[in-house]
Amino acid sequence: MLTLKIICRTPVRINLANGGDTDYYLKEIGWGCVVNATLASHFYEFAINDDDKATLDVVDYFDYIANPNRTYRLESNVSELDLLKTTMKELNVDIKNSFALRTNVPMQSGLGGSSALNIAMISALLHQKGEEIIPHKIAALSYDIERKKMNVPGGYQDQYASAYGSGFNYMEFRDNGATVSNMGLNEDVLEKLEKNLLLFYIAKRKFSGSKMHDLQKESAEKDPEKVKQLLLEKRENALAIKGALLSGNLDEFGKLLLKEGQIKTRLSGSGNEFFEGIMALALENGALGGKISGAGSGGCMFFYVPDEKIEGFRNAIASTGAVEMNYRFQRSYEHGIFLKTL
Repeated sequence: MLTLKIICRTPVRINLANGGDTDYYLKEIGWGCVVNATLASHFYEFAINDDDKATLDVVDYFDYIANPNRTYRLESNVSELDLLKTTMKELNVDIKNSFALRTNVPMQSGLGGSSALNIAMISALLHQKGEEIIPHKIAALSYDIERKKMNVPGGYQDQYASAYGSGFNYMEFRDNGATVSNMGLNEDVLEKLEKNLLLFYIAKRKFSGSKMHDLQKESAEKDPEKVKQLLLEKRENALAIKGALLSGNLDEFGKLLLKEGQIKTRLSGSGNEFFEGIMALALENGALGGKISGAGSGGCMFFYVPDEKIEGFRNAIASTGAVEMNYRFQRSYEHGIFLKTL
């Protein structure tokens, strides 16, 4: 029987408002900000086993039929090993243990899953080396591995959200780096959000997050002045969403979510008829607002729905084949990186 030596679990996040967290957008507007929230219920878990089998076991709790359990030899040339191999190389580790990856997050969900996984990998591997686990340092290292070493386009928020955890965070990105501030929402607001902010897995994304970031960068380069104005509008809206959450004005928060999604569509230069249809259906059935989580083109969507509309809303969205994801937000005392040694 295997003895699990080290286990690290990290949360994914939902992106509530994005006022700029990618280098090509920050270049246009000088600084950016994000409001996001980490989930206690949805995670990536990475384990280092005390053996010498040199394998990776992958377990998908969300959709084990479409993605059955699988095992890879570490010397295999498969894409699912790329992140682990690159991370081990950057950390200068060459261990022959077997590893396990477990998650209950849908693939290509727009919830920042790859970054959550990398934060878990880095933390477990550093812990094995006896190094101190510092969330800010690990987030920066994960960003460097994904964006620079692996050339995966994207922003900064995913790594910092997963490393810090603690639920609702406001992040700023400036020339001197990233700052993460927990918003400290009171329990009444958190429980209201968990009841009225409904999260659905709509469909696997048509394009990867990387592809969407490439398209957004192309759009920015074609018409920088238009993009700059939209980004400034988006940043202002992100600050308004932060204010609505802090004041507990959740109906206003719902309406601002709708605006966030609308600006995002204008910024990308194109929409998606299927997801626009779901948003129209959501609004017809009582939602005050909502948006796609992540870079866009699919994955998860969430909607803010008043109490009296929830039942009818659920029935309407279920008719599209969407799967509701029951979830819980992390609280401010719940850290992003949870390490356990057995």
